[in-house]
Formats: sequence, structure tokens, C-alpha cells
Amino acid sequence: MLEAGLITAIGIIWLLCRFPLKRVAGYRRSLDIIISGGLAWLFVGTFAGMVTGLLAGVVVSAFLTIIAKVAGEEHLRATRYEGERIPRFRWKEKEQSK
Repeated sequence: MLEAGLITAIGIIWLLCRFPLKRVAGYRRSLDIIISGGLAWLFVGTFAGMVTGLLAGVVVSAFLTIIAKVAGEEHLRATRYEGERIPRFRWKEKEQSK
């Protein structure tokens, strides 16, 4: 059970590392809910499956929180600069809270 949960978490973390980590960390709460809920739904049916899914969700959640603290976060925001009529979507870095 524990090995399967860790292997599942490593696989998801590997896939998340394909994207820029600051941008992934910016949406960590949404990703955490989607990944944890998806894994719990995917492995529903047995006790071992639920432990696997929930352990993988906890490990991925911890990874996303650590990345947000270390690398920072970026969010997609619609901003309009002087002279622009239509706002454009740009990645904005979030200020670190102390």
C-alpha cells in the first residue's frame, strides 16, 4: 500500500515537473483538490486502494507547498498597460509573505 502510494505520487510529481514550477505552485490549491479527489475516486473500492490514493495525495500536496515556499508563485492575470485598449493575460509573480 505505502509503496504504491509513493510510486503514484512520484509519477504525478514527475509529470508536474514538466511545467514551470512557479506557475504550477501558483495554482497549488486547485491542483491539490483535483489530484487528491481524483486519486481517491480512482482507487475507491478497497481499503488498500484508498490508502494508496490518499497517501499519494498527501505527498503531492506537500511537494506543491514546498515548491511554493522555495521557488515562489506566479498567477495568470489580465492587465492593461498604458496605451492598450484590450487587457492581455500575463504571468505575475506573487509577493512572498513573511
